[in-house]
Amino acid sequence: MNDLKAVSARQVEVFRMVMRLGTANRAAAALHVSQPAVTQILQQFEGRSGLKLFERPKGKLVPTPDAHALMEAVERVYDGLDAVQRKIEALQSHEETVLRIGSMHALAAGVIPWALAEFQRNYPRIRCQLLVDSSKLLREALIQGLVDLALLGDEADTSGLISSPFYQVAAVCIVPATHPLARKSSLTIEDLREVPLVGLSALDPAQRRLEQVFAQADIDPRFVIETPYSATQCALVLAGAGLAVTNPLVAREYVALGLRCVPLAFNLPFRALLAFNPRQAQARAAQEFVSLCRRQIARSLPDGAPIEGLIRS
Repeated sequence: MNDLKAVSARQVEVFRMVMRLGTANRAAAALHVSQPAVTQILQQFEGRSGLKLFERPKGKLVPTPDAHALMEAVERVYDGLDAVQRKIEALQSHEETVLRIGSMHALAAGVIPWALAEFQRNYPRIRCQLLVDSSKLLREALIQGLVDLALLGDEADTSGLISSPFYQVAAVCIVPATHPLARKSSLTIEDLREVPLVGLSALDPAQRRLEQVFAQADIDPRFVIETPYSATQCALVLAGAGLAVTNPLVAREYVALGLRCVPLAFNLPFRALLAFNPRQAQARAAQEFVSLCRRQIARSLPDGAPIEGLIRS
């Protein structure tokens, strides 16, 4: 029995070219070799395959039925190689890359849209998907492989994930520009006594920290509305429902609408976490998007707001 493993890729290439072009001379020209070299390689191919692939009347090469049958298999192989090459080129140009981002609502209300717009300008061939949800559901999406990265609140359960601090920024009080407190350079906790406030949900870590500050000052805060989202806080302030101690990255988006971000004289941080699935490779696109988010966060902080630290993991 012939050793089929001895058949080389070069022999298959020469056979294919002869079958496609019809003569050894044309195949030799296409392959940039001599005609005798083509003839020799064909003979080696026939010998090692154990097949008679060509009749040779008067020096011509006439394919046998075996040659035509083999050519069908060879073309299927080359079609597969062409598909591999096309896939490589598509991946190199990001034509088929999809970046799936999970974000908590606070970042999706300001930072993420700006970062995504810049990302698309830099990488127009990459398609992006944005999932905005609670930290709990984003964690589940990350574990299930539905997103490539997730930006979570600091209360999130990160067990089973690769996580690191993403940012820590100082809260601000967002007030109408015409409000008396808008003229102050900073607000103490005493300034907020008896002021109608729009608070975050009772389970929000920042809300709990704010209530602790009130308790330490022996002040009973006047929370008139509670909402889970910083963006809703700002919208309610804009509507005249009260003032809000909120995330400056969200509040920044409402300054142009007539609100003002006033720094706080006391320490109240808003924090977020960056998380990946340890079973998924961190794609270059994801890393670049995270870098753009960090830069956008630095640009988005209100002028004069105390920055407790933009944490770079």
